[in-house]
Amino acid sequence: MERIDTEFNGICCLCGSRGRVLYRHLTDTLFGAPGEWTLKMCTGADCGLLWLDPRPAINDIGKAYRQYYTHGSGNDAGQSRGVRLVRTILHGMSIRFLGLRGERRRYKCIYLDKTLPGRLLEVGCGNGKRLARMKALGWDVMGQEIDPVAAEYARTRKGIPVHLGSLEAIDQPGEYDAVIVSHVIEHVHDPIDLLRNCSRLLRKNGMLVILTPNAASYGHRKFGSHWRGLEPPRHLHLFSTKTLARLTQKAGFNDLRVWTTPVGAYGIGQQSRVPGKTLQPGCGSASLRDVLRGFWFQVAARLIFLIDRDSGEECVLIGFK
Repeated sequence: MERIDTEFNGICCLCGSRGRVLYRHLTDTLFGAPGEWTLKMCTGADCGLLWLDPRPAINDIGKAYRQYYTHGSGNDAGQSRGVRLVRTILHGMSIRFLGLRGERRRYKCIYLDKTLPGRLLEVGCGNGKRLARMKALGWDVMGQEIDPVAAEYARTRKGIPVHLGSLEAIDQPGEYDAVIVSHVIEHVHDPIDLLRNCSRLLRKNGMLVILTPNAASYGHRKFGSHWRGLEPPRHLHLFSTKTLARLTQKAGFNDLRVWTTPVGAYGIGQQSRVPGKTLQPGCGSASLRDVLRGFWFQVAARLIFLIDRDSGEECVLIGFK
């Protein structure tokens, strides 16, 4: 398998401190990208940012996405019909009986359900499924994507206009009412620069919405180096609510609201590798045991969340320009 060229990344992008090794010998159990990876934690007082060091070089990171889910036929393509049916039933039960239906509706709308529709840009729109949902709710949508395979799918299968190229190359300053960055900030080499470009594209008082894995989640504490949210080597930085807020303030946003949500815990539990077990590459290759683990993890994560509001599997941040 072709190796991925790397670069050293020894300094915290938030506070400039060095990091200590948290995990060594991490591998990509989800999509089979080559290499072993080291995750570090910032040693700075009151920081705690996590990052890969070394990390994939910016000109070579595309190799980590060759088998990514946006290039396949779906997250459940490798499951049998019976396993898919069990998952659908259990997932629906967990959302209903754990009181997560309202939260899931808001999550599906990227927390824009109480905002009047306007012009919406999604950074790293992937296969376009989120923008298709927002378009149906009345938003005038545009996607940005650097992956030509994902961009073509969004255009041809979802009917979403997509800018193929860097965010910096979009010459529409101040033209968007909202920018969403859903599970993208953890993938980029320079997250502060990305957020500054989001600010450039937003109108005055425009809204930024970020979703990203929560490094301080219950799932990370439970699964450790096998937690789904690590996703080496594609996740270059991992945030808590504290570090995500600090990053966004550093990029010039204000009036921040930041919290965590347990609504996606089912998938985290299902796809977090149990020590000693080897997964087949691909998020869809789940067994019945994986599906049941996801269900029980969703139950446990919801109960933990009732007493620890910072334990959700994802951070959510809303900020304004």
